[in-house]
Amino acid sequence: MQKVLFLLLSGLLLNCSSTRQIEKRYTADDQTVFALLERLKKNADDAEAANLLPEAYKQAAEARKNINSNAYNTLSSGDRWMEIAKQLQVAEQMYSQIKATPAAAKLIPNPWDPSIKIQEAKQKAAEEYYNQGLHYLSYNNRPYGQKAYEMFVKANKAYPRYRDVERLMQQAQELATIKVVVQPVDYYNNNWSYWGFNNDYLQYTMVRDLNNASYNNTRFYTNREAEANAIKADRVVELNFNDLYVGNLYTDRYTIQRSKKIEIGQTRSVPAKPVYKTITATVHVTRSILQSRASLDCRIYDWVSGRNILSDRFHDNYTWRHEAARYTGDKRALEASDWSLINNSSPIRPPSREALAERLVNNCYNQLLNRIRSGVSF
Repeated sequence: MQKVLFLLLSGLLLNCSSTRQIEKRYTADDQTVFALLERLKKNADDAEAANLLPEAYKQAAEARKNINSNAYNTLSSGDRWMEIAKQLQVAEQMYSQIKATPAAAKLIPNPWDPSIKIQEAKQKAAEEYYNQGLHYLSYNNRPYGQKAYEMFVKANKAYPRYRDVERLMQQAQELATIKVVVQPVDYYNNNWSYWGFNNDYLQYTMVRDLNNASYNNTRFYTNREAEANAIKADRVVELNFNDLYVGNLYTDRYTIQRSKKIEIGQTRSVPAKPVYKTITATVHVTRSILQSRASLDCRIYDWVSGRNILSDRFHDNYTWRHEAARYTGDKRALEASDWSLINNSSPIRPPSREALAERLVNNCYNQLLNRIRSGVSF
């Protein structure tokens, strides 16, 4: 139901927009005709409107019939014919309203139907857009490929499926698209399989994420995709972990000395005074630590000139630790933090090297992705 309502609202908005565009082209004669038609809609017996309408319509219709391309020579190819089509749509509105108003239809039984002229104008517009697109396409480079694509889009909009315009749109769009090839990642001089990855997922992830970001006229490929489809790179992305370190589990022991004065009684003096005793305890801590770090270099550059578009480094550090303890001495000397360690009965289960590598790789990559999204223009 929501989808249906959305489509209906979208259609209404488009119609309203189209109507407003046509209304901008009303002349004083056109406005007179539409005002008289409105009067006859409200009152079919309006003698004054009935008397004025035929001549007013004749004058307005003649002006539209005499429209030709010479009047719009200042406009560019195609645009002049689209303007003529829009001008003729004013006459089409008159035709429709006369047909829909019985009183007006009696007065003007054969109003001029400009629909064929409108289609002819749109076809001529499509032809001029199409030819201009072919001209741009002949340069066979990306800037003119974009211009060709825009012309073919206009041609297709003016006269849908004009000749082979859909095929040429695709060809021009392909020519206008910046091809960015993401090279395999260097995982600190090791293959991706060394770190337990099933494939070079970072390379594929980057291609997927950047394509999903819908960069204007830009498409991203892995090196394999580019080779398989004979795609020549315009930009190249190199990813290199100059540091990717997962250490060994290190265990050490240390002690924490605690002491506290506690009241054990009072003196017999008057007034009585408290008597204190110092108690002590030793917390014996066993600590296990596993340290890891990574540093990702990214270079994005233009294939032809070698000019850097981005050259930056992204770091991540992570230390996994596990601490447990026992104590000797008087437990009353212990603090809350000591009890947290003493009561820690969880087993020592450090993450695997593969899990740590994945964490480091992802954190560095997410920093890089945010950097790209914040302002890198391919």
